[in-house]
Amino acid sequence: MAAGLHYQLLLAMHNLCIVREESAKTVDEIARHTGIEAQRTRSILRELVNSGYVGDFVGDDGRERFFLTRLGIIKVCSLFT
Repeated sequence: MAAGLHYQLLLAMHNLCIVREESAKTVDEIARHTGIEAQRTRSILRELVNSGYVGDFVGDDGRERFFLTRLGIIKVCSLFT
């Protein structure tokens, strides 16, 4: 996984407390908070899901939602050590 925007997105999700399904956000919500274009945010989130750092599911409204997994939280914490 490349650094840069990937880490920025992980850190933002952690800072926004998007750390469980109940607090999961859509791509547009995450993009709005990070300032990263929605299409690029979606692409990065896909990579983070494939790496196990982010979980995803389709909400009751039919929109895909994302949250940090336990592994993602550990990854964020490791950025500070």
